[in-house]
Amino acid sequence: MIKGLISTLCAASFLALPAFAQQTRITADRDSFSFVVNGANVTIDRQGPACPPACLQPMQAVPGVATIAELELMDFLELFAAQGQGLLIDTRLPERFGAGTIPGAVNVPAATLGPSNPYRDDLLNALGVRGGDFGGAYDLVLFGEGPVDAQVVQAVQSLVGSGYPPSKVKYYRGGMQVWQALGLSIASGR
Repeated sequence: MIKGLISTLCAASFLALPAFAQQTRITADRDSFSFVVNGANVTIDRQGPACPPACLQPMQAVPGVATIAELELMDFLELFAAQGQGLLIDTRLPERFGAGTIPGAVNVPAATLGPSNPYRDDLLNALGVRGGDFGGAYDLVLFGEGPVDAQVVQAVQSLVGSGYPPSKVKYYRGGMQVWQALGLSIASGR
């Protein structure tokens, strides 16, 4: 009887899992990490959305670009964005931005920062770059959906690849997922 109840509960809990709660890769090239600690075999694997595309992203998007957390982001908003010297950039698509974003963010989808965008020079100009001179460029913090968002990492790489100084770019890896998980304010994107 107890064995049957346990089997039923296990089956019911499996069926209650969301559709995305499946075994998936951690990174594009690793499905698990296995090692021995204190004589015990340990394996770390992952349940969740499929990787790719939702692979864990590195802590450092680009060498020289600082990765920041929530308190540093709020300091940035107070010290740079509020003074007109910096921009908080939400790199998600407009629909996601419109559904809610970090207060003070502007929407610049990641793809628009790529070298294939014929209007990228106009966009860089809007960010303070004048004729290839990055001296007056804004300080930027870029974020996306969260730790599995490869698009924001690509946006940081594209900016730095265009000549944007890494010292003027910061990466908020936590993105909207961590921001919301911490219960921080959300603004409607416009």
